Amino acid sequence: MTNNGLDGWLQKTLEGTQAQKSSSGEPQKKSRGGQRQKRRRPRGPKTPHSKTTERQRTDQNLVVKMSQRGRRGGRMPTPKSRLAQKPAPKRADGAPKPGLRAIPLGGLDEVGKNMMLFEYGNDIVIVDMGFQFPEEDMLGIDYVIPDISYLRGKEKKIRGILITHGHLDHIGAIPYLLPQLGFPPIYASRLTLGLVKERLKEFHLESKATVHEIDPEKTIDLGVFKAEWFAVNHSIPDSFGIILHTPEGICVHTGDFKFDFNPVFQHRTNFNKIAELGSKNVLALFSDSTNAVRAGHTTSEKKIGETLEGIIRDAEGRIIIAVFSSSIGRVQSIVNFAEKYGRKVYLSGRSMDNNVSIAQHLGFLKAPAGLIQDIKRMGKVKDEDCLILTTGAQGEPMSALSRMGHGAHSQITLKENDTIILSSSPIPGNERSIFTVINNITRLGARVIFNKIADVHTSGHASREDLKLMIDLVKPKYLVPVHGELYMRQAHAEIGQKLGMPKTHTILLENGDIFHAHKGAAEKSKDKVSANYIMIDGKGIGDVGEQIIMDRQTMAENGFMVVLFTVHKKSRRLQRDPELVSRGFIHMKEAPELVKEIVTVARKHYDEAVRQMPGARRGEIKAYIRSCLDRFSHKKIERHPLIIPIVVEA
Repeated sequence: MTNNGLDGWLQKTLEGTQAQKSSSGEPQKKSRGGQRQKRRRPRGPKTPHSKTTERQRTDQNLVVKMSQRGRRGGRMPTPKSRLAQKPAPKRADGAPKPGLRAIPLGGLDEVGKNMMLFEYGNDIVIVDMGFQFPEEDMLGIDYVIPDISYLRGKEKKIRGILITHGHLDHIGAIPYLLPQLGFPPIYASRLTLGLVKERLKEFHLESKATVHEIDPEKTIDLGVFKAEWFAVNHSIPDSFGIILHTPEGICVHTGDFKFDFNPVFQHRTNFNKIAELGSKNVLALFSDSTNAVRAGHTTSEKKIGETLEGIIRDAEGRIIIAVFSSSIGRVQSIVNFAEKYGRKVYLSGRSMDNNVSIAQHLGFLKAPAGLIQDIKRMGKVKDEDCLILTTGAQGEPMSALSRMGHGAHSQITLKENDTIILSSSPIPGNERSIFTVINNITRLGARVIFNKIADVHTSGHASREDLKLMIDLVKPKYLVPVHGELYMRQAHAEIGQKLGMPKTHTILLENGDIFHAHKGAAEKSKDKVSANYIMIDGKGIGDVGEQIIMDRQTMAENGFMVVLFTVHKKSRRLQRDPELVSRGFIHMKEAPELVKEIVTVARKHYDEAVRQMPGARRGEIKAYIRSCLDRFSHKKIERHPLIIPIVVEA
């Protein structure tokens, strides 16, 4: 048998497997030339993609097992996916460590899917339960939610879910995870609870959930824990931080916050309550890190209102403002300016309709009767009498603003005298989508104003000076930066160190890490729990893993080809030439010679596999053919399509 045949494939696969082993920490072997083989750089765990797909690794594993058993035939166990959940690591003696454990299941390797649990003995309290919008390479994914594998079997220990505020990165995963956790009670402020109920209603879960509106002046007993709340400012009203009293000391979770000394249409930060913490020997401060790299203080919402009023006052035509539908304070300012300058307010976008309706019902948004109307009632109103509040501030492809830019909105056709304001800043990863929308609107002749042109947006997160003030007021023994990418949390830790905190007392965690505290001392535990990406695709929860995403990427980048083998049931010999179907790989009518070559290669390697592996399972034969065709495709046209061999018995 030649090296170009099955033995050659086996040999190359075995060599690749050995190289992978050497890169995983085993001693490197010298090559024939006497030089050490290059150590491959290990990839981090964050993204669920790598050059070698799960399917390719499966093919390699099959071949390694085939080489180990020889050619005796027989069945082999199906290899397990690398995505299979692993049990959470434990101490060597199997016993849990005594003390407090704080475990982030999301929010510390990204801006999104915030969820943290506090555990002591038989009691668990969860803070927030949000989702994350998919990254660019997560094709077809709707949302990403936290991995709750660690909580399996511990559902009865969960005393409550405490929600800091109503943004989706803090409440979005509740409908997906609450049923899996046995519907523990939810505690939140009035507006936040209204938004949570709306989410539950969408999933027909409202009647099954237990919800409690919190009183900031009262303490809640949650097993060994006691929780109380302090008001903070953020880009959504009714936001709170949490003071959690534990047997090991006080833990403070800020939630998302900023210090705004001139808040617009929301409560003031409760500085008195925060300052009182400074004399209570706080064990740990878990603090928002989103703007830790931004100098100074975060701009007040009042200044943004002044800018928006000037634009609304001076605009001659229609005004269309894209704003987060949850930014109720800013929406209230815009509504007030519209009334002042004689404009009706029309709402476009489902989330805008829902959130404005909830805020009005709960008293967080006030407007005279008839001032705010649905976009469908706009009719032929004069341009100078019209102000439209719309979704799409992040360039979402199907949002109302995006459809306006494409000329596909059913009620609004953009005109040259329109003024469009993007009252937001790009969430990391959305920049390209936002500028696409801006370009489309500009192409239609409308005027576009965004934050680089005028102060039409401010962040809802604390900048460096605000973070310093929080640390100075609380005086924690330990600082645990949360809510943000690693570079943000690192910058936050450095702020604490510059304020005199020992480096060992600024603890950087990642999702799945464990903050362990016992008898006044705390550390990052050597243990770790599962914190994988759990992807939502339609109604499926977690059924889309690495392999499916890789297959989608492969199809998007290189297309796919299906090779159909019609074989005799007993002899397994081909009854006719393989049939080829291709999409996005090659145009079959324009490349007939290449099609013939692929068919010839497919037939050759199928015959070779059947002849040389008489006892092989169908999956083994398909894996071999897939590898051979992939190698041929790369050699011939430097492409790696998704290859799907199908064997049909006739």
